[in-house]
Amino acid sequence: MNALNLQLINEQSPYEVWQTAEGDFNFETDYGVLYRISFRVEQTIWEDGAYEFSIINQNRKSSPNDKNVRDTVFCIIEEFFNSNPEILLYQCETGDNRQAMRERLFLRWFKEYEQSDKYYIKVSEIVAENVANYTAVIVQKNNPNLEAIIKDFDDFVGFFEKKPD
Repeated sequence: MNALNLQLINEQSPYEVWQTAEGDFNFETDYGVLYRISFRVEQTIWEDGAYEFSIINQNRKSSPNDKNVRDTVFCIIEEFFNSNPEILLYQCETGDNRQAMRERLFLRWFKEYEQSDKYYIKVSEIVAENVANYTAVIVQKNNPNLEAIIKDFDDFVGFFEKKPD
């Protein structure tokens, strides 16, 4: 992954963002919630060019509906795509059974994002061991491989929908 321009992120972001030694991006809200944004190489579906995107509430404080969180997250995503014309996979955290709420919130954020028309996002539900997991693929619409990327994603999700014989 090409390095993200932290200065550019902070020129646009409502919250100050800093990079950790591990390469993640942190920011703290006006309400004391500490978020970590990470990008990890993802090779489950594609051999290269895909990254898993995570939003982690590090101190597990309750977070009110704060549009600055959304705006900060999208500044980081926008800079990711400026530096890396790749694929992002997003999976909602499942540790507290609130993944459906997170999926709805992320989709709402995405719909409200002023530049959302630049991106293709597709969310799918994968049920494993009676737990619903929500995963999304995010790709720039101008990606020359968009059709193949979506087909690969659909095939991957379809694998989990098939019942063993």
